[in-house]
Amino acid sequence: EREKKYMLPLDGLKIRDGESRLFGKKNIFVLFHSEGRNTYKDYKYIELAAETADEVDSWKASLLRAGVYPQKESEEREELETEVSSSTDPQMERQVETIRNLVESYMKIVDKTQRDVVPKTVIHLIVNE
Repeated sequence: EREKKYMLPLDGLKIRDGESRLFGKKNIFVLFHSEGRNTYKDYKYIELAAETADEVDSWKASLLRAGVYPQKESEEREELETEVSSSTDPQMERQVETIRNLVESYMKIVDKTQRDVVPKTVIHLIVNE
């Protein structure tokens, strides 16, 4: 933190899932600037990889808490946000975006937990029979 050359300003940064290469890691995410500016020095984006999907989710959650929001997924969502943003103040808009992202993260965790627990439960019931 003391050396400014290693610090990354978070203003205007967005996050998206990275594209896995043919023989590369699949747990990749990308940091980029929403206005097309360089993210760090001469780089338009920073591609980060992790060993597991859990680590990627942890990084995304940490970045979300720091104010780095995911890239918009659909035009409908953008239209809805423009309607909402015209009728609310910026602080309310940030709070709504934060809550929306937290709910999406929670639903991903629930889905992952269900995918993990159901097969274990089935095997447990089969073994007990």
